[in-house]
Amino acid sequence: MERGCLKVIEKKGLGGKKVHRVNVSLTNKVSSKLNRLAIACNMKPTTLAGLLIEKSLGNAQLVNALQKVYCTQFAYKIFIVNGEYVLRGREDI
Repeated sequence: MERGCLKVIEKKGLGGKKVHRVNVSLTNKVSSKLNRLAIACNMKPTTLAGLLIEKSLGNAQLVNALQKVYCTQFAYKIFIVNGEYVLRGREDI
């Protein structure tokens, strides 16, 4: 695998089957930090990256902060309600 490029895998489906792959390109500095933290946590870097993404997407404050900076389409702004993502004005989704 190319240095700085991780395949992050989301757990979903029956029996924890992995169904989605996401390729992440990291700078050497960020990759080094991820590798060091993975060693400290006794995990593989890809497992840790997946865990970090999972925890980040569940953090309402982080999601709101990211949207405050990067959300350009107000109609697509999401809210976390009872752990689920809800589009603005679309509580049925």
